[in-house]
Amino acid sequence: METVSFSIANYCVPCQAHCSYCLLSSCGQTSGVNYRQSTQFAHRVLAELSEKKPDIRGSFYIGYCMDTPDLWDYIRFSREHLSPGAGFLQMNGFAFREEKELHSIMQRIHDEGVKLIDLTIYGAEEYHDRFAGRKGDFKLVMQMMSAAAKSDLPVNISIPLLQSNLNQLEELTKILSDYPVHKFSCFLPHSKGRGKTLQDQRITLEQFESLPDRIRNAFSKIPHRTEAEWLKSGEWEQPEKRNLTLVLKRDNIRSFELMNAVEIIAYLEELDDRFLIQMPTISELAERYGDPENDQLFRFRDLLLKWQQCYIANAGNTIYDMHDETHHFSVHI
Repeated sequence: METVSFSIANYCVPCQAHCSYCLLSSCGQTSGVNYRQSTQFAHRVLAELSEKKPDIRGSFYIGYCMDTPDLWDYIRFSREHLSPGAGFLQMNGFAFREEKELHSIMQRIHDEGVKLIDLTIYGAEEYHDRFAGRKGDFKLVMQMMSAAAKSDLPVNISIPLLQSNLNQLEELTKILSDYPVHKFSCFLPHSKGRGKTLQDQRITLEQFESLPDRIRNAFSKIPHRTEAEWLKSGEWEQPEKRNLTLVLKRDNIRSFELMNAVEIIAYLEELDDRFLIQMPTISELAERYGDPENDQLFRFRDLLLKWQQCYIANAGNTIYDMHDETHHFSVHI
């Protein structure tokens, strides 16, 4: 499999929310390393990568949240290395603030050259706060939208489609119409992190088709089918390319500081190659775990993820899961 891109991740900023489908199963703690240490490391490795393997795109990002005094340095670092953080920021999980301070933050983000921020809304206020794991989160998102608008900073609102929030979407879009939102988009959550607990919340084709045009038109353009339709079609493209991500932690940073970029890429490729060897073929997974009666919607990558998670669980969780983004991981394209 061809490696086409490489990322360095440092989960060094605590997230104040506790969302029910958290990709990284964040719990208000951090697992990353000192920010300065990580940028020094990333600067060196990305420079080596550009020289030794120019065909592989390199980038660096931080998590679990953007709520850090190092944000301005991070934006500039991202711009220098052509990383996504220079132009786009995911802004969920901020601590509560007064409106004046929020406006100051948004103005600074605009002035630093960020072109778009993203905020996620899960449903109407009570539902949203429950899903986000803290009372007042919905109000904070609305305040952040207003502050961004005052700073001429475009905002995308992301809305996950779940069986439990479908009856709130019309109310939610009416609320958003009162705010100067740049756009909103709808998506189906995957089952990484705590998202595994929401498999029964995945919507069906019938439910999707019953949604208002405005919601369906804002839905992801990536092909989605029911599990039954995917199985019947047999149109399963075998991934040929991959992105590899090195996740920095306090117990591994020293060892990677002793390695050069080529050695780090080789280390991650070996991890991913081992995962691919241990995993059955797509056809074998489909035969073993596919449900020909399931009318829930999936993009194929997420359906394959579900099957692979079943296999890993049945293997006693002894396989290093390259889809788990809490440690080094890959995304197959």
